[in-house]
Amino acid sequence: MDKERCVRALSRVHSYLDGEIRAMRRVRIRLHLRKCLNCERAYEFEQRLMRFVRERIRVEAPPEVVERIRTSIRDLRRH
Repeated sequence: MDKERCVRALSRVHSYLDGEIRAMRRVRIRLHLRKCLNCERAYEFEQRLMRFVRERIRVEAPPEVVERIRTSIRDLRRH
């Protein structure tokens, strides 16, 4: 597989997983992943890692941060 295509595809894996890229680019990446076993494996690893982090790691915000966010939201609604 063309090494440059692999570099481009893998540089966009997180954006691809987060759905933050345009449809045509998603199609190109998806096609590349189907053709390139190394990139597909890297993609699957990143996908599993993101799922693991999302499911198992929870961080509680300190109460003062939560209150600051609530205050900011109230202020935004007033304007």
